[in-house]
Amino acid sequence: MGENLKQRIVGALVLIALAIIIIPLMFDFSGSREVDTQTQIPPRPEIKPVTVPEPVRPENIVPAKSDEEIFQFGVDSAEQGSSLDDEVPALSPEGLPVAWVLQVGSFRDDDSAKTLLKNLLEDGYKAFVREKKEGKNNLSRVFVGPDVLKKKLVKEKTAIDKKYGVDTILVRFEP
Repeated sequence: MGENLKQRIVGALVLIALAIIIIPLMFDFSGSREVDTQTQIPPRPEIKPVTVPEPVRPENIVPAKSDEEIFQFGVDSAEQGSSLDDEVPALSPEGLPVAWVLQVGSFRDDDSAKTLLKNLLEDGYKAFVREKKEGKNNLSRVFVGPDVLKKKLVKEKTAIDKKYGVDTILVRFEP
């Protein structure tokens, strides 16, 4: 017999001996296990349909205000404000036209104000920036307008608020 054949036989015997020792340790051949065939799902509950009555509108509900009434700044009640339907351009005591602007944003960073101004101008709005210096700080405010009719600016307000995600403020224009 050759040397290679002897090594193969000895190796095979060692593997068989290890298998005889390790396999019974890893697996339990003591008996069969029972499988629980009982269900763990609870029985279906008895659900009765619920009928919901139709809602009844109360009589004392006040209807919502129109945009013209909502967007009048500086007034506490509808009696103090003026209707936007019959609004006519007027002159101030100084002889200047009474005009209104929308303040779109107020920024400490000039670049943000210029970017917003550029976007507003590209969208066709009459826009401008006013800068105010407070010591070392510089405050840039972006405005749309001016216009002598509030009604026109109220319509632009809703469009600008939606498009740019801001809450514009209607203020009186001061040249």
